[in-house]
Amino acid sequence: MFLSLYIYENNGGVGLAVALHYKMTLRLWKEEKVFGPGILSLMQLIDRLGSLQKAAAEMGLAYSKAWKIIKTAEHTLGFALIERSIGGKNGGGSTLTCRGRALMEQYLAFEQDAQEAVTMLFQKYFGGEEENEGRNTVL
Repeated sequence: MFLSLYIYENNGGVGLAVALHYKMTLRLWKEEKVFGPGILSLMQLIDRLGSLQKAAAEMGLAYSKAWKIIKTAEHTLGFALIERSIGGKNGGGSTLTCRGRALMEQYLAFEQDAQEAVTMLFQKYFGGEEENEGRNTVL
């Protein structure tokens, strides 16, 4: 959640208004954190660039760190997220597996639905005087 303060004039005096915003981050868990914004970004870059190495570089991660993130998630989930091809004439690369792409798409759809629901709840509880009429509020 972000907090912004605004100073305004009120009948010749100075007042303070508080404008609240929220930030929601979703993570999927099994025994441990298995999927969230970081691995999503990594997978989206792998999909776009066709390479774990290039995706890691674009995110400012060491290749070994990106590889460990993917391997840990794959181990916890029990299925591969990316397919790797080794070297050769055109060099190696990485692509998303069908299950990896499906997980990414499901996560994005869940995140969108959750964002819409939380936005409605945020508006209900923090939206303004008309929404908060009759409710005890601190703002």
